[in-house]
Amino acid sequence: MKAAVFTGPYEFEMREREKPVPGKSEVLIRIRAVGICGSDLHPYMGDGIDRREPGIIMGHEAAGDVEEVGENVTRWKPGDRVAINPQINCEECVQCKKGLTHLCDRALLIGSSQRGFLDGAMCEYIVMHEKQLYHLPDEVSYDYGTFLDPLGNAIHLINRGGVKLGDKVVIMGVGTIGLLAVQTAKLAGAVKVIAVDLSDYKLGIAKELGADVCLKSNDPQFMEKIKEETDGLGPDVVVEAVGIGITYNLSLEMCRKRGTVVALGFTKPKLDLMIQQIIYKELNVLGSTGYADECGTTLEYLRKNMVDIEKVITHRLPLEKVKEGFDMLCEKDSKAIKVILNP
Repeated sequence: MKAAVFTGPYEFEMREREKPVPGKSEVLIRIRAVGICGSDLHPYMGDGIDRREPGIIMGHEAAGDVEEVGENVTRWKPGDRVAINPQINCEECVQCKKGLTHLCDRALLIGSSQRGFLDGAMCEYIVMHEKQLYHLPDEVSYDYGTFLDPLGNAIHLINRGGVKLGDKVVIMGVGTIGLLAVQTAKLAGAVKVIAVDLSDYKLGIAKELGADVCLKSNDPQFMEKIKEETDGLGPDVVVEAVGIGITYNLSLEMCRKRGTVVALGFTKPKLDLMIQQIIYKELNVLGSTGYADECGTTLEYLRKNMVDIEKVITHRLPLEKVKEGFDMLCEKDSKAIKVILNP
């Protein structure tokens, strides 16, 4: 089979790999679409390369067809259309038994080497345990099926933030998950969603997707405008989806007293934060990683077209052009947001 192998910063090689064979409880999937995630980009640029070690096949946002099943598989048959949940959990630790499978003490992620070297889906075939698969409704394309992961993340972070009817919400950073969070915040009942970014292009898309107000974070009047849009109090919930110190501190500074900041973005393991903002305003600062029981909701949103995916997908490329896709996403002022590869 064809596989795009990450060989080092800014380099991929197309290689022939043996077609995998499913074990007794595993399923062989013919990959039809796989997304490039923002978490893949930093290792590609040489930052945090331990997360995607050279030699790995990246890709954890994927959908395809069942081609073959192991002898003990009962949930799937050849021809079934599936979306992949790339978060692998042990089902035995305390977190798993609580239903918090995304916080599993022994969690693994396909296409990652952070906790264990597992090849991903930037290839023609992958083998997965049958429990990692979800039925992809006939109404949902393979390309849209890759959004089980990013849209699942967006729904989870809005749930973590406790967004409710009448809330004013700021989405700091409108890349893929940020643009999805704009939409899921509105679905959760936010009366006003403010999109913040440095890119006029991305802010334009955020506006098309329902953002009520779009602001650039480097605007000298930024904080004054935030106050104007939130009755002088600050937003109820701020989602940080950038991951740098400046934007985290802006999030803490703008949030209203006893408001909530949801931490999603990260580019480095440590940041300098304005701790007094957290203490003196009694802020709730909540982490958000992955998703647990949101898969069913995610697929229903996709099936019913409740979230506009087409405006988030900016490029579709064959697998052989994987490097081109990564390079587009890494360009300064890039107009690429979500790049889908079709093996």
